[in-house]
Amino acid sequence: MIVGVGIDLVELARLEAALARFGDRFLARILTPAERAFLPARPLPRLAGLFAAKEATVKALGTGFSQGIGFSHLEILPDAQGRPALTLAGPALVRAAALGATVWHVSITHERTTAAAVVVMEGEERKMPPAAGGDHPPRTP
Repeated sequence: MIVGVGIDLVELARLEAALARFGDRFLARILTPAERAFLPARPLPRLAGLFAAKEATVKALGTGFSQGIGFSHLEILPDAQGRPALTLAGPALVRAAALGATVWHVSITHERTTAAAVVVMEGEERKMPPAAGGDHPPRTP
């Protein structure tokens, strides 16, 4: 059963501006050391994809970057087949467990000006109160 879905779209120009302004400080804030080691010489498309995937992850968790969840609690590295593999740590892992998520899938794509990512979390649904600022009741027409 799907217990969480998140999607995000990032403009490469936005990240390019942040990278130009803050440089390595920006990279250290949003990427783990292992993720930084995988950045190519021209990192912008991959960086935007990772950023979008982390944003999509916190949307799938229903928390956004709150409840103690930060960029460092989300790591996305290529698996043996080169596919993005998401590892959760700390409060992100606790939230995923509370949702009943046991498996997560990540898809990242990028074009000339944008990057996008989708995260789908599967598991056994659990009844729990919504996260602060997260899940909302369905709208009625």
